[in-house]
Amino acid sequence: MKWASVVLVLLSVSCTTGGQAVVKSSPTPIATTANSPLPTPVKGDLQVSQVSFVCRLPIYLQTGYEGSPDFSRRGEFITFPAATMAIDPNGKGGGYFDRRFNHWLPVTREAVSPDESHYAYVDTNQGLLHVVEVVGGKERTFSLSAIGANDVFDYAADGVYMALGFEGLHGLWLVDPATGSVRQSAYATPPPAAATGINPQASAGGGIFWVGEVNPADPNPQRSPVSLGPDQIVRLDFASGHRIIWLYREGISLFVIGLDAGGRPLIVSSDGTEAQNELLIALDQGSQRSIYKGALLDTLNGAIADSHGIWFGSPQGIYLYSDAGGLQKVSDQPGYPANGCF
Repeated sequence: MKWASVVLVLLSVSCTTGGQAVVKSSPTPIATTANSPLPTPVKGDLQVSQVSFVCRLPIYLQTGYEGSPDFSRRGEFITFPAATMAIDPNGKGGGYFDRRFNHWLPVTREAVSPDESHYAYVDTNQGLLHVVEVVGGKERTFSLSAIGANDVFDYAADGVYMALGFEGLHGLWLVDPATGSVRQSAYATPPPAAATGINPQASAGGGIFWVGEVNPADPNPQRSPVSLGPDQIVRLDFASGHRIIWLYREGISLFVIGLDAGGRPLIVSSDGTEAQNELLIALDQGSQRSIYKGALLDTLNGAIADSHGIWFGSPQGIYLYSDAGGLQKVSDQPGYPANGCF
């Protein structure tokens, strides 16, 4: 099942313009040869519901994975409440729609600065981090070997946070996009008595991150620290290294797949049985609320929060979670959010 391998491709969420929340994502490729690709059926899928508000949601479709020979992206728009889709002729290669400059960018949300004036990407062939001005295209480049990381995790107000990608994502490094100076998290390596195998899953802004860990006290870990996934979610302060265990479940894998507008994590728990996959919202350290159970959760990805709720993409359509409406399928159009709905 998907959650058994998803440690290698952490899931991702972002807020709209000026927002800070980012969850690292690698969506399932969607064939884009047709003008409007057919949705992929999924067991237990929801019926499409019509929303009551009017807005236009930018989405992107992706073929292949970054670095693969068939990799490509295409930007489109879905207009609600009718959920009609239109291909944007300027959307070729787009993964994020920059509202400030009315422009598609060739990266996804986590690689775009909060003011939408810059974006960052890694060139592994040259071993460089590129920081690019949206207007004019001026670039700065920095050596990945000097940084010690190779994956853009979040372009935040205080700089470009990066992680080391190898059998998952590990550690956190903060790069100054003007000078290239680097600071590593005080908790890049867990202390001996703490959990092992941490991986960053989401950025809440302000130097606060949600990370996954494997608790060494778990007598029945669902996954090994190296190749599979965490059984607890921790709130981490990048600067101080202070950590708070937010949720621990013995023998259960846990993954943050989104943050709401208040920064509360949405977490999928899995015991290895698709039917028992559960989406929780962690209200605080001591309480969680169940949102949904079922195999559908294996497909949701690329979450972006705005005033309407949290948008998710998938190969079979677009979904929206809100406290008032719960989890709803709002379009049969395959794709992933490329900003909030405006």
